[in-house]
Amino acid sequence: MPLADAELWAAALAVVLPPIIAIVNQPRWSGAVKGLFMLLVATLDGLGTAYFNDAFHGRTIVSCILIAVIIIGATYHVLWKPSGIAPGIERATSTNGARHATSPSQ
Repeated sequence: MPLADAELWAAALAVVLPPIIAIVNQPRWSGAVKGLFMLLVATLDGLGTAYFNDAFHGRTIVSCILIAVIIIGATYHVLWKPSGIAPGIERATSTNGARHATSPSQ
């Protein structure tokens, strides 16, 4: 069964989403919180791509969301995490990263 346009757009967008997710993620968050945030982003990806491709109905919405979850997870673990890009973005955008980066001198 070939993929519909909406599903292909959801997959294409999902490839580049892990660095964007890493901007919001904080290193101090638990893995469960990071996973739930990824599921929220994948849901928005699936809903948005289905809506903007005029395919906003049951099967397409569900398949777009599931494809986004799989692609985001796979590209994060195969590409973005091993390269150090996503963890580096998380550290750089951490709300308490500046305090850990330098030590106070007296």
